[in-house]
Amino acid sequence: MLPFVTAPAQRTTRRVGNEATGVLELEVRGGLTVAESDTIADLCTSEQSSLTAGAKLADAIATEEGISITEAFQIIENTIGGRTLEERAKAISLRHAERIEQVHRIYTAASRLSSEATVTALIRHRCALPQWSMDDTRGLVRPLFDDIWALALDEQEAEALPSSPPSEADLKKPQPETPPAPKRTGKASSGS
Repeated sequence: MLPFVTAPAQRTTRRVGNEATGVLELEVRGGLTVAESDTIADLCTSEQSSLTAGAKLADAIATEEGISITEAFQIIENTIGGRTLEERAKAISLRHAERIEQVHRIYTAASRLSSEATVTALIRHRCALPQWSMDDTRGLVRPLFDDIWALALDEQEAEALPSSPPSEADLKKPQPETPPAPKRTGKASSGS
């Protein structure tokens, strides 16, 4: 165990699923672990980067239309996002609609892959099922998948919370004692 000056917050769990899907209890850790993040990255490496696809198209549109790459990329993003375009941007979008649609499909596939990889990683690591595959994840019923995905999003959001190191005064305050971890006996839990 690391010699923390201030111990991490006590871990909690969240139940995901329902009676019809089955209920799992997963640990809430306040972020994704390094292993979970690595698993997600490994599972997503085979697909073309959506950013790369968008950038390549933006470069082509910028060259063909005589506009900046930034402006072209904004037209692509706004078109895909369904936002209102000014007349000139709308005309450019229409001229390149087929290629923008191809990039949209790549964005959609990348988003789907990312969510499936993230749910797979949480199941592998938090349920101790290292052989769990993307195909296994694709076989989950939607409500269970969505609940695990929501937990992952909450964990990622928790990582973005601003953190500041404790002040000198905080470090001098008496810290609550943390109970010692139960000793491992090698025997299976009785469930009580």
